Formats: sequence, C-alpha cells, structure tokens
Amino acid sequence: MKLLAINGSPRKNANTASLLEKLVAGAASAGAQAELVHLRSLKYSGCVSCFQCKEPEGKSYGRCVLKDGLTPVLQKAHEAEVLVLGSPFYFSIESSFMRACMERLWFQYYLYSAKKPPLSPRKKACALLYTMNVREEDIPLYGKDKVIAVARRVMERLFAPCELFLCCDTKQFKDYSKYETDIWDVPAKLRRHEEVFPKELERAFALGVSLVSA
Repeated sequence: MKLLAINGSPRKNANTASLLEKLVAGAASAGAQAELVHLRSLKYSGCVSCFQCKEPEGKSYGRCVLKDGLTPVLQKAHEAEVLVLGSPFYFSIESSFMRACMERLWFQYYLYSAKKPPLSPRKKACALLYTMNVREEDIPLYGKDKVIAVARRVMERLFAPCELFLCCDTKQFKDYSKYETDIWDVPAKLRRHEEVFPKELERAFALGVSLVSA
C-alpha cells in the first residue's frame, strides 16, 4: 500500500506540514509505504491549457504533458493507492502552490464527456487536509465552505469518497509581538495551540492509519 501526501504550504515545519507528517507516520505504522512531498521545494507551473491531455489519439491522453518539478509528483500520485492533499487557506482559497498542483492533477484526468468516466485511477482512497486561522463555525462567513465542497467533489469524481480534515483557529506566528495582529485574541490562540493542536496531531495520525487500513 502506497500513500502520498502533498504539502501545499510554503512552510515545511508549521501547522499543515506537522499534521501531514503525523498522517504519514500513522500510515507507516500500519505498514504502508508513506511519503510526504513539499511543493515549496519544486519548480513548476500550473496548467497551461494546452489540452494535450484531452487528445484521444495523442501520446499524453489522460496525463499532463508538461515536464517540470511536478511531473514526478503527478506520477507518484497516479501510482499511489492513497492520496492526501494538504494546504493552508490564504484569502479563502488554497495556497498558490496547491492550486497549481490541483490544476495539473485534476485536469489531466477530467473529460468533457457525460458518457465516459474520468481517466483517473478509480477507487483511490483520498483526503483533503486544510488549516486556517478562522474558527470552524466561521468558515461559511469567508466562503471557505464552498471552496472545500468543490475540491471534495472533484476528488470524489476522480478517485473515491474523500475524507475531510479541518484544523481551525491555528497559531500562525511563533512570536505574535513582532507583528500587527490586533484582530486576534493572542493569549487564546496560544492557549488553544497548546491544548488542542496536540489532539489534532493525534487525529491526523489516526486518519493516516484509517486511510491505509480501509
């Protein structure tokens, strides 16, 4: 069993990465070959709308023709039995790193056809993991619920039922005193990070186990 987790955060040791690391550790503990890829380390672009993945007689039908730093990641995602995409929310949408990855990952498989299924490997267990500053009850106020719903719907159309992991009201800075952050209740943020985030890490570990054990 192969699990691939993709980190769309520009930071390799903050909230999103820490949760994905625990998820990967959970999968590994259950006997899976689990890998975490950091998109920040790669040089790549989003979809360039060349449509070569849509040509039935072409050499790249169903696969992205671009060759760059994301190409081996897309191949690993194609081969993995379990795929996890993780990203923070920036201005109520995934990071630019993750959006570019999603474009390339999704569009290569998607068909403009009501008669044929997508070209993706079906029955691939998958999950979306999101981190954000806002409280979970405030997600609809920023329209994040719609973004999440679209991403989940695409993942389920291409692969299989998609698990959703939300980590909200996160700690953003190591030292809040260095920045202008008067909209936050900083003591409450820090207290929540100490008390709740360890439980979120445990939940991520359990999700990793569950995804490869289904």
